Amino acid sequence: MKLSVLDWLLWVVKAVVSALLFVFMGIGGILVTRSAWTSANWLLELQAAWAQQQPLVIIVGLVVVVLWLLLIRHFYEAVLLNRLIEAVSDLAPRVRNTESEGLPEKRWGRRLRPLVTNVNGVFDAAQAAMAEEREIERSKDEMITNVSHDLRTPLTSILGYLGLIINDEDEKLARKDLVKYANTAFSKAGQMKSLVEDLFDYTQVHQVDFKLRWAPLDLAAMLQQLAVNYELEAKNKHVVVSAVTNPDTIEMVGDPDRLARVFMNLINNALKYGDGATFVRLTAKTNKSENYVEVRVQNNGEKIPADSIKRLFDRFYRVESSRNTKTGGTGLGLAIVNGVVEAHGGTVRVESDDDLTSFIVQLPLQPELGNEA
Repeated sequence: MKLSVLDWLLWVVKAVVSALLFVFMGIGGILVTRSAWTSANWLLELQAAWAQQQPLVIIVGLVVVVLWLLLIRHFYEAVLLNRLIEAVSDLAPRVRNTESEGLPEKRWGRRLRPLVTNVNGVFDAAQAAMAEEREIERSKDEMITNVSHDLRTPLTSILGYLGLIINDEDEKLARKDLVKYANTAFSKAGQMKSLVEDLFDYTQVHQVDFKLRWAPLDLAAMLQQLAVNYELEAKNKHVVVSAVTNPDTIEMVGDPDRLARVFMNLINNALKYGDGATFVRLTAKTNKSENYVEVRVQNNGEKIPADSIKRLFDRFYRVESSRNTKTGGTGLGLAIVNGVVEAHGGTVRVESDDDLTSFIVQLPLQPELGNEA
């Protein structure tokens, strides 16, 4: 750390003054050891002490020099500390600039370096907090924009078709047209309801005080029941839904409603976006030695692009390039999946190639119940 001219001047003055004081202290110490003076002149006595007690004079001199050097070092570190305080004060306005760096650690000496390291740690943490705050604000703005878009699109259609029906005062519209318009408005209202429900679930899952309702459950039975529930919808799309578990009964602790929603979202996702798929397969196997169960929701549909896999669990993200709703998706389903799985202490990931797309969920069989309702 480079010191200013004033810092150097003060340091030199302190060094000179302290050197004089230590010299006189050393001389006094040597003269005190003289048992009897042979002269009233202290310089002559000092010369006599050097001649008669040379080892003692050397020892006293060394002690004085060492103490003086330690004091000089203390003065220097005090100057550095004052400069460090000023440097830390200068860091405060730079916290909001994520590109600014902390203090150079190598320039502050060995004793102050740990303090500088801690200051840099706090500075980096503050920068990270600021960046996270900005990201949260940006994310909120993006969420509002996306929600507004996804609500406005079906709402515009609903108002349009209902307007055609209401304004048909002369009853010129044929009944089939009335039914068509009403069905379209009803379908769009369903899309809005789905978005609102997904948005409600998403905000619940990501609340700070989000709590699960822990209860014992049979995961194998849940997956079998879900496969049965989706048989008709899958059949209409020429897809076979099946569930295979090992063992046949998988006892674990979790929130049954939330976990059911997780696997329903994954099945819906496979049915909506697995273009060309002929099956959706749910498999589960346990690893009791490591206390987890692995569930895979697989389909043999179109491969998910590699650049999309990393963003699949972002809210409102769709693999489709536009924000159209032709598949009926809200873009929140996988974000809800990720939130619920993480709340259970588990993980979820995606693997996709030309043959198979797999959503892999790992859940603890006996989680640490730190998130109780």
